[in-house]
Amino acid sequence: MRRDFFDPNLVTRRIAKRFHTLSHREAQVCCLVTRRLNTFEIAQCLSISQRTVEKHLENVFKKLAVRSRERLRLRLGVFPPITDWLLRGDGSHT
Repeated sequence: MRRDFFDPNLVTRRIAKRFHTLSHREAQVCCLVTRRLNTFEIAQCLSISQRTVEKHLENVFKKLAVRSRERLRLRLGVFPPITDWLLRGDGSHT
């Protein structure tokens, strides 16, 4: 297993380096968004308020020209997991 997948500090540094307009804290929030944490969970991890998390996300969205967490994940290079219906190849979404 790749070390960087589990090392939030390394992921945060890589995000900050790749997207140099982001502050360190914004990069931390991005790192946690890639792990699909919600606002409350991110706030708990970083010991900040939910409103502060929302403000960081608002700033990140503006800086990276995205409008949702899903688009943010794609912009950061984190792709959604392959779902069963994609693996089946039959086009059904059930």
